[in-house]
Amino acid sequence: MDSKIILDISNPNSHGDCEIRDAMLARSLRDSSVSRDFAREYPLVLSRGDTATSWCVYKYGTLVSHANLWPRTLKHLSSKNTLPIGLIGNVATHPDHRGQGYMSTLFEHLAKIAQRQNLQALVLWSDMFPFYQTLGFSSIGRETRFSVAKGDRSKATGITFGTASTLTDLDLYTMLQSRPRLDWTLDRSLDEFRRLLSIPDTHIFIRRKGQKIVSWLLIGKGGDMRGVIHEWGSASADELLNDIQSILHDLEINELLLLAPANLHQHWLSAFKSRATSSTDHPMALGKTVGTNNESILALARGFIWGLDSI
Repeated sequence: MDSKIILDISNPNSHGDCEIRDAMLARSLRDSSVSRDFAREYPLVLSRGDTATSWCVYKYGTLVSHANLWPRTLKHLSSKNTLPIGLIGNVATHPDHRGQGYMSTLFEHLAKIAQRQNLQALVLWSDMFPFYQTLGFSSIGRETRFSVAKGDRSKATGITFGTASTLTDLDLYTMLQSRPRLDWTLDRSLDEFRRLLSIPDTHIFIRRKGQKIVSWLLIGKGGDMRGVIHEWGSASADELLNDIQSILHDLEINELLLLAPANLHQHWLSAFKSRATSSTDHPMALGKTVGTNNESILALARGFIWGLDSI
């Protein structure tokens, strides 16, 4: 990159700046046939009322690159210890300005911000591993992807569509508590959970016993994870798999992909493998230590970041 070029890295400071940002992100990260407002897919980081997590690179006043840096808290589910990390997402460079080093410059800036905010690690999701490896990122954590095909079911389980607007705070709390108990995961408030569940094309399925939610799962999230169950909670693997069969039959779907932490208790993994048509292991994300303390990276290897938190 020409050292004479003057770059400005800042948060968008007007409604118009946000519109230009969102149009660039939609063009770079989504199919052109999707016409909705891109920001609706990321309500906690692309809000036009709070742009503190949105970082834009401007070249002579023109937006050329963007990335979010979202400070989050890793929480240990038994000791209640916490660790601060930053999630990076919505990484894009305008097609007319790619290959000129602007993203590398932006990531250097984000690393400095992370240090000022005392974040211990940066985490992102991408299949562009060679590029991010040059920026110091490596694979962290593991997830297993189970293909669950439509098969026999003895009867419908009663799992049905749900909507975020009808869920009470007690419902949301119960859903979070029913996810598998792992050493570490991201802290999430009930308000954040409700807003994330309102992302377009996030399909909520719920089964109740009386008034209490006893099983639930999410399929899809905006333009991502179509046909993928990326968050779920249930009393047992068999109950969850029976609910998935009900959904496959009721919606006449042939197959769904179930994401699960690779460090789940063995009885969960054994049940999933016994009823899945196939399974593959993958890195959960890419991560990079900020500073010299690698405690957060080690914690992420023992924990899991669920689908709604990925940006």
